[in-house]
Amino acid sequence: MSFYIGFDWLARLAKRGEQFDIVILDPPSTSVGKKKKRWSVKSDMAELVSLAAPLVKNDGLLFTTTNSATLRTDRFASMCKKGLSDAGVMGKLERVSPMPYDYVSIGPQPVKNLVWKISRD
Repeated sequence: MSFYIGFDWLARLAKRGEQFDIVILDPPSTSVGKKKKRWSVKSDMAELVSLAAPLVKNDGLLFTTTNSATLRTDRFASMCKKGLSDAGVMGKLERVSPMPYDYVSIGPQPVKNLVWKISRD
């Protein structure tokens, strides 16, 4: 089962103790929310990860992805690590998943797919 959850729902689900085997974070590179607050993957990804990490079961997976062409993979990974740390969750980078060969791009691959194994031990 998959479904879209808005940012405000992440805290609600965590408060209710909901947990999932896999959580996928695929936010837009930039967005303007209901309250006219600008959100950017370059500056706000850590906060999003910290909201979503408590929803992942122990030994579950957190998939983080972005298509921001100007955000380097190492910077993206650092933001994700900070979000995990802020949430008090241990996460090990399980794998970096490249895009399939039929996803054609010129130059460096803009899409970054990082998979984190979550542990609370």
